[in-house]
Amino acid sequence: MLNKSEIIKKVFYMLDKSPLKLTSQRKQLINLIYSEGHCHFTAEDVYRKAKKNKIKISLATVYNNLNSFKNYGMLNVVRASSDKIYFDTNLDNHHHFYIEKSGKLLDINNDQVIIQKLPKSPKGYNIKNVTVVINLEE
Repeated sequence: MLNKSEIIKKVFYMLDKSPLKLTSQRKQLINLIYSEGHCHFTAEDVYRKAKKNKIKISLATVYNNLNSFKNYGMLNVVRASSDKIYFDTNLDNHHHFYIEKSGKLLDINNDQVIIQKLPKSPKGYNIKNVTVVINLEE
């Protein structure tokens, strides 16, 4: 597993290979969201953390950048519920527990989930990936 500085270096490399420009806001966002290593967060979480760290950025810009990072493979998206979307810095194939009361996501290693059979995909479609989110309650 990569350490935090190696993860950040890898993300900057991915950004450099994408058509996205390395703006000061993107650099600040990358350092902000990858400073804790692998983690889960919402756009609102990043916006609050940016404000706390005196980074001048709008919520719309946070959303736009996070979605751009997702589109170019620098983040994954986890839909924990119909109204809760998280971004995930862990790019390895894995699954999640979602604790509804706290809104917290926990990683589940891919080898801990065994899927024996998938349904045949509809004609003209291929399965891109399978992500399991197990919702938990107390």
